[in-house]
Amino acid sequence: MVVRGNTYRRHLAVAFATAFVFFAQPASAQLSVDELNTDTPALISADQVTFDEELNIVTASGNVEISQGDRIVKADAVSYNVNTNVVSATGNVALLEPSGDVLFAEYVELTDDLGEGFIRDIRVLLSDRSRMAAVSGQRSGGNRTVLNRAIFSPCELCKEDPTKAPLWQLKANKIVHDQAEQEIRYYDARMEIFGIPVAYTPYLSHPDPTVKKKSGFLAPTFRNSDTLGFSAQVPYFWNIASNQDLTFAPIITSEQGPVAAGEYRHLFTNGTLDISGSATIADREDSGGEVEENRFRGHIDAEGRFDIDETWRWGFDAKRSSDDTYQRVYDFGSDRTLTSRAFVEGFRGRNYAAVNSFAYQGLRESDVNDESPIILPLADYNFTSEPLFANSVARLDANVLALTRTEGRDSRRASIIGGWDLPFISPLGDSYKFTAQVQADGYWVNGVDPDSDEVNPDGSTFDGFTGRVFPQLAAEWRYPWVQANESFSQVVEPIVQVIAAPNGSNPGEIPNEDSRDFEFDDTNLFSLNRFAGLDRVDSGSRVNYGFKWNIFQGASSSEAFIGQSYALKENDDFSENSGLADNFSDFVGRVRINPIDEIDLLYRFRVDDEDFEARRNELDLRVGPPLLNVGVNYLFLKNTNELDEFDDREEVTVRVSSQLSQYWSTFASHRRDLEEKSSLETRVGLTYQDECFLIEGLVERTFFTDRDLEPEDTFAVRFVFKHLGEFSTN
Repeated sequence: MVVRGNTYRRHLAVAFATAFVFFAQPASAQLSVDELNTDTPALISADQVTFDEELNIVTASGNVEISQGDRIVKADAVSYNVNTNVVSATGNVALLEPSGDVLFAEYVELTDDLGEGFIRDIRVLLSDRSRMAAVSGQRSGGNRTVLNRAIFSPCELCKEDPTKAPLWQLKANKIVHDQAEQEIRYYDARMEIFGIPVAYTPYLSHPDPTVKKKSGFLAPTFRNSDTLGFSAQVPYFWNIASNQDLTFAPIITSEQGPVAAGEYRHLFTNGTLDISGSATIADREDSGGEVEENRFRGHIDAEGRFDIDETWRWGFDAKRSSDDTYQRVYDFGSDRTLTSRAFVEGFRGRNYAAVNSFAYQGLRESDVNDESPIILPLADYNFTSEPLFANSVARLDANVLALTRTEGRDSRRASIIGGWDLPFISPLGDSYKFTAQVQADGYWVNGVDPDSDEVNPDGSTFDGFTGRVFPQLAAEWRYPWVQANESFSQVVEPIVQVIAAPNGSNPGEIPNEDSRDFEFDDTNLFSLNRFAGLDRVDSGSRVNYGFKWNIFQGASSSEAFIGQSYALKENDDFSENSGLADNFSDFVGRVRINPIDEIDLLYRFRVDDEDFEARRNELDLRVGPPLLNVGVNYLFLKNTNELDEFDDREEVTVRVSSQLSQYWSTFASHRRDLEEKSSLETRVGLTYQDECFLIEGLVERTFFTDRDLEPEDTFAVRFVFKHLGEFSTN
């Protein structure tokens, strides 16, 4: 029997929609009685609806379903006493909230204008699959729910035996959900793991799931090291406002003084601000091995990003440390160079403009920070036109730089590059690209040694104006050949590029500031300027050529490339070991093989063109399914730096990982310096992760030494309980 649009429907719909709100999961939306007493369409469906005129009781029985909006109440029987304002439901009561939360009970009763209530045998299934259960519960004040002899757990029940205890659960004599404070409190609570009690607390609280953030203490972290001794960090989170917060995370150590540390975050309507830092008074070891006692140590790491309008934005990064090893000792970071930056930049169509400033702090023992550059400004403008006649494109790149040092040479630069590109595809399918480009640079310098690239040279130096005009013409030809059949398809493509340019366009009076880190490889073989910056140009005429091959079979693919460059005249712009010092360059290339998902290999190389001796070998290999996956990273790099700052490098890292089961995984890795025949790092880890719990264990041995940083063994364990937070020790 279905009854629509009458007083019974209104009373029952209001009562049980309210009941659902009262006893559903804390994350559910709350509606007042007044809000429910509206003409919102509602429907009551039942096998039978009766009205006892003597007792003034409305009763619906048999497959009762009450729906109002997105809320649904089901029960075996529902009754409403008009005289006492008591509404009750019995038998298989189920309340479904729009969020997906479901409350189950055997008996529900609401009294006193629906503001007070009682419920028996409660079971709540939350939208995230968490569960709550209680013997009974009361509702009072319209915003306070008390559950008696209650259990909470976000863990899934065992499919084979749902009566078994979940992985972990909280049992409490009383659980109070205070919706006004948006908090859940536990009294006389104990945690059980696999049904075994492991911890007890007379009181525990945490924000309810409706809270995105709330003030309170976070889980502590414990650590032990030779330098700091035993240390403990207990963070406190202060929710200042909905758009800003502060985390104060002091560190107490047994061997050194306390550390004040924290992070402030602010979300503006047009940007974000994030500032973190620390400060302490502690001992530190200098480069000579002497211990300096009670010195100030600290760091700052700040970032801001702000939109000006749809085109422009500005921002900054501020990163500084009191000394070289501080951040690594206190585990605030492992960077070897800290870069501070302020910028304004704009994007519009194909064009880009930016003004930057940079300051650097080197944290290596060999760094001399008085010789680090201070850049203010570095201005760039990049313009690319819409397609012109014959689909050609014009481009313009302008750059202005002012670079100073506390000690050493200074440089001011104005540079402009104008170019024109004309692509063309012939009727035969081969493609051409013709390029004309001119670069003009003007420099005003102080303290430059024309015969060396030292940033702080001794002896006589050059001060004054210098510059250059450097034109280039280039033509590139590609002819891809495609073969396709039922099992696979492949593409072979020869590539030839001819570049004409004058020789000797890098006079010694122009300092090399932004092109010092040079590496010749397959990625820049066909670049007009193989240097990374503007201070050095790739002078002289040359022919670049290569051959590329790709094969495709379903989702798998493999590729190979090899190429070389021939210079009409030997180029002294490059060092002896760069691979470009002779007419014929070294061979560069890559091979990638990915025949199936379980195999992925990338090999990049540079070999001598005469004796095929390796100058660079880089291997990245992944083999095996998740059950047993082996990874190998190998790098060999012959010294190609013009200043001989680094020696040859040869290093290998081997990693083995295994997804042992749905929840268990493990890994082991070892990193070794083959050139020095010494180990760098060994790590072994084990992880268990399911829908409600994570535990990670890590054993690590590092062999690195740098002043007050010594080789150390680390054993770390991290526990994460869903909704409750995490706990870790090191």
